[in-house]
Amino acid sequence: MADIQLMDSPFCPGERAFNDSGVVKQVAQFYQSVPFYRPTPLTRLANYARNQHIGSLLVKDESQRFSDRLKSFKATGGLYAMACCIAQKAGLPIAQLRYSQLQTPTVKRIADDITFYTATDGNHGRGVAWAAEQLGTHAVVKMPAGSTRTRAQHIAAFNQTAVEITTKNYDDTVELVTKLADQDPNGILIQDMAWPGYTKIPQEISSGYSIIVDEILKQLSADEYPTHLFLQAGVGQLSAGIIDALFSFLPPAQRPLVTIVEPATVACYYLSAQRADGDRQTVPGSPQTIMAGLNCQTPSLISFPVIRDTASYYGTLSDETARIGMRVLARPQEDDPRIVAGESGVAAFAFVNAALRDQTLRQQLKLGPASRVLVINTEGDTDEQVYQEIVG
Repeated sequence: MADIQLMDSPFCPGERAFNDSGVVKQVAQFYQSVPFYRPTPLTRLANYARNQHIGSLLVKDESQRFSDRLKSFKATGGLYAMACCIAQKAGLPIAQLRYSQLQTPTVKRIADDITFYTATDGNHGRGVAWAAEQLGTHAVVKMPAGSTRTRAQHIAAFNQTAVEITTKNYDDTVELVTKLADQDPNGILIQDMAWPGYTKIPQEISSGYSIIVDEILKQLSADEYPTHLFLQAGVGQLSAGIIDALFSFLPPAQRPLVTIVEPATVACYYLSAQRADGDRQTVPGSPQTIMAGLNCQTPSLISFPVIRDTASYYGTLSDETARIGMRVLARPQEDDPRIVAGESGVAAFAFVNAALRDQTLRQQLKLGPASRVLVINTEGDTDEQVYQEIVG
């Protein structure tokens, strides 16, 4: 298996219209009302960029999101979507929602009656359990076969959340929690994936991720905006949320080239681009990868069209390429800052790191001295043991 693979999009990127930044502003206003909210760093790897002959390399470091018990971007979607669900039950308008409204005794009683159900490879469930603890509600989390006990223990540490590692693959675990939520009169499914008949909450999760873009645009001047954006995809909720938010603010001439990257063993977007019939494709079986947060076999219904209509390239990377990327960020060049990136978190950077060492791929991706590359480190060492085994 090749370390990385790359293909041009067979679709027509750039045809989609983006003209509503209102949701991004709404989400930003909500998070500015959250007392423990702080923007995460946007880290510049100046020496790395110079040595690789590109203009700049920017890493949005979500390993520092909210709490050192989270180490992942996922809580931005989970907290916002959960807040919207509770607000709806309480009759509060979403457009002007503020965190203090969710802390009143009346709303707390409503939240205490709700149980949120979700399936996760780790970080989404961790974010949901943490959000339930903040908002005074409850969560039940199921994990697919192959999930580590360390990740399950991290989830259970929030509010004694009920967690189980099943014998099922990811898609079948989603089906399981969907049934459990349906059987509970006070149950709500909070899944970061959409399918026919289930789109509202996944869209709210994706909207919650837009706070990352709001921060990036405030952390950069206009002449620093990225020319290239590399995003890792599982079901695609983060990638679509980032693209949707960023493209709603930037005019077409300022929008970056987008590359979607996935683990080689479970690349549902790459497969969909290969088939090129405009429909979502499912990777069969029970694929394995160390990039557990990206081990998703089917694109999300609401994410797929966003990515299909905007991505210029699709790529895959091997597990070993991810390991190399983790080590590169852990051992920075000269005085570049050290970044702790987990197996899924490092995927976009690891792909870029490999592509920059291949002249053919550099040319295909249009990477050169004027290129400003942006990646998102979506997680830190969320499984500390695995991280130490890889990085040392």
